[in-house]
Amino acid sequence: MPIDAHFVEAARQAGPPEQRMRFASGCATTGCSQWTGSRCGVIDRVLTHLENMDLPTQNGLPACPIRATCRWFDQTGATACHACTYVTTDNAPAHI
Repeated sequence: MPIDAHFVEAARQAGPPEQRMRFASGCATTGCSQWTGSRCGVIDRVLTHLENMDLPTQNGLPACPIRATCRWFDQTGATACHACTYVTTDNAPAHI
């Protein structure tokens, strides 16, 4: 789904969109401070943080429009898909 000014304005009506929706862009590899030299370090830290949780696996993979180009999925497979829902990029209090 393309994100344009109209989408942003409509999404902000219910508070910060980053607290309710996932946004993704292509992996910047060496242009990103999270790049370890060979992989994205974010998913590794997420999985380490969640390693004591029983991530759901029984119902297959959740729907995802970016899986074909997802760096996390490419690195760690289905485990990344199940951990993805626990990742938030903006956890500041919502002001609705």
